[in-house]
Amino acid sequence: MLPPPPPVLLILGTDAAGKDYVAEFLIRHWHAAGYAVEKRAGQFSAAAVDDRSSSERKGRWGRFQEQVFLNLFPLLRPLLPVVARRLLARDRRRFRPSVVPLVVVSHTALRLLALVLGQRREGVDALTRRPALERALRAARPPGTTVVALDVAPATRRRRIAARIRSGAVDPFDRYMVADPQRAEHIEACLVALATRYLNATVIANNDLDEASLEAALTQAIRSAAS
Repeated sequence: MLPPPPPVLLILGTDAAGKDYVAEFLIRHWHAAGYAVEKRAGQFSAAAVDDRSSSERKGRWGRFQEQVFLNLFPLLRPLLPVVARRLLARDRRRFRPSVVPLVVVSHTALRLLALVLGQRREGVDALTRRPALERALRAARPPGTTVVALDVAPATRRRRIAARIRSGAVDPFDRYMVADPQRAEHIEACLVALATRYLNATVIANNDLDEASLEAALTQAIRSAAS
C-alpha cells in the first residue's frame, strides 16, 4: 500500500517516460485513500492543472512553439544554460507551499538543461565549470520534496512514441527523441544524472511495469526519501 503523499513530489522523465501515467496512478490511489492532492506541471510554482496528459494540454499552439524552439535550438544552445539557471531561481523564488500535497509533473528548466547537456560528450560533468548553475540546481528543491526520475529502455520509448504517432498525439519533442536513439539515451542519462546528483532523486525503470510493481517501486522511493 502506498504511503501518504509527501509535501511535494516531483516526477521527472524524458518524452514517453510515463510521467503523466505515474502521476495519475498516484493521485488516483491517494484520492481513494482519502487524501487531497494537487497536480502541477512544468515547475514547482506552476498553477494547478487538470487530469489531462501533457500532450493533450499542449494543443496545436503548444506543438507549434515546440517545433519553433527545436528549429532554433542550434542557435539558442549557448544561451540555454543561463536561461535554465534563471528559470530555476525564479521558480524557487515564486514557490509557495500548498495547503495540500503537490504532485509536480516534469520541470521545464531541468529538461531544457538535459537537452543541452545531452549534446555534449561530457554530459553533466560540464556543469563543474558553471558553479552558479550548480548552486541553482542544489537550491531548486523546496523543503520536503521527494524526486522520482523515470528511466526507460530505448525499445520502450520507441514503442510508446510509435503508439502516439498512430493515435495522433505525437509532438515535436517525441519525434526529436525517436529520430536519434543514441542522442535520446544521452539526453535521458543527463536528466537522470541531474536528478540524482543535485536533487537526491530515486530512479525507477518504468518499462511497462504492472500496477503492483509500479506501486512497490513508488512506495520504496517515497519511503526512502522520508527516512
